Amino acid sequence: MTRTDVFQQLTKSEINRVIELGLIRPIDGGKVLFRKNDVGHEMYIVLKGKIEIIDEYDGHRKVLAELGPGEIFGEMAMFEKHIRSAHALAKEPTQILVLSEDILNKLLEKKVPKRFLANIIAVLCHRLRLTNSMYMRAKYGDSMSKDVTWVG
Repeated sequence: MTRTDVFQQLTKSEINRVIELGLIRPIDGGKVLFRKNDVGHEMYIVLKGKIEIIDEYDGHRKVLAELGPGEIFGEMAMFEKHIRSAHALAKEPTQILVLSEDILNKLLEKKVPKRFLANIIAVLCHRLRLTNSMYMRAKYGDSMSKDVTWVG
């Protein structure tokens, strides 16, 4: 399991409870699941295979992440009710679990395993920490001070 596996520390029974409410969807390798600027109403969990998250800007194409089993994606647009910030492409034949807002609400009503929700939060925190680190390196480079003062 990876550090960002949303099924980490869940029992098989708990994982099955989550999967039973979602929709399992196969995706052929090379197929685009969604594109940047699409409206997003669902989030996804990779069950098998690999998904690439890709951004394009100023004629450049950049792979932002390669996600494998247990990893989530598409959650930002769903939770924030915004458009997708990147493309999602199946790098190989892949199977995903589709979780819409309605399905997430049903999971909450049916007492979704707390560990599952904690894992989603941990994934989001991990990604935020990486983004902050990349931002700081891009802004300050190696001259960035090692001493940081919180000014919240």
